[in-house]
Amino acid sequence: MHKTLIFQIDIGDGTQWLKDTSIDPIRKIFIPSVKNYANKYNYDYKLVNESEYLKRGGNFDFLSTKEKHYSFERYYHFINNYDVTVYLDNDIYILDNASKLPQVDCLMNAPEPEGNSSKIFRKENNISSDVKYYNSGVTMINKKIGVDLQNYMQKRERNKIRSRGKNSDNMMLNEYILDNSENFKELGNEWNYMPFLPNSEKLKAVNFFHFVGIPGKQLILQMLNQKINIEKNLEKIIKDYFIK
Repeated sequence: MHKTLIFQIDIGDGTQWLKDTSIDPIRKIFIPSVKNYANKYNYDYKLVNESEYLKRGGNFDFLSTKEKHYSFERYYHFINNYDVTVYLDNDIYILDNASKLPQVDCLMNAPEPEGNSSKIFRKENNISSDVKYYNSGVTMINKKIGVDLQNYMQKRERNKIRSRGKNSDNMMLNEYILDNSENFKELGNEWNYMPFLPNSEKLKAVNFFHFVGIPGKQLILQMLNQKINIEKNLEKIIKDYFIK
């Protein structure tokens, strides 16, 4: 039987946009939804609260902000004793009826809808317009490729090899995928639904709902301002307004 780990990162004040207003729902609703999902399907769960990057002498000069370095922390946790490791951003909510994880035998990420990041990625790498840009917020990976990906990312960090275009770990992941396509398989967007990004299309079925982007955090702020009970109403709002 495969051993599976789901892990998330929540270091310091948090790593999300509008963290001052969205951090309570993230910690009280979103992260618990992931823990409940892991428990339901007998996956192990870990919440990373301390910076391995800082422990190892990192001085926050690789990426553009300290928060982005904390996001990069994921690449300290793919070498482990698990057959499958799943990383989830902490602004992801898992629906109550979410399915079990798919079979994971390589690196798997879902594509972002067409936007500024995908255009920058293709321009900087001089590649055709049909090459997709993948979101790192849901990363599923098997043990073998996990070792390769972590070594790749940490080597780049040690040698300050930044991504072309945007200085982000997400852009770096796409560069890895571009150069290591044999290690990659596309993940369906039901596993990383990003309705707040421009050009996103509605889905009929969703497992992981990702509040990526400022509008997602603004929705949470609006619900708080209107004194809507997020914990009781979030699932209904998602199903009523964001799913076909």
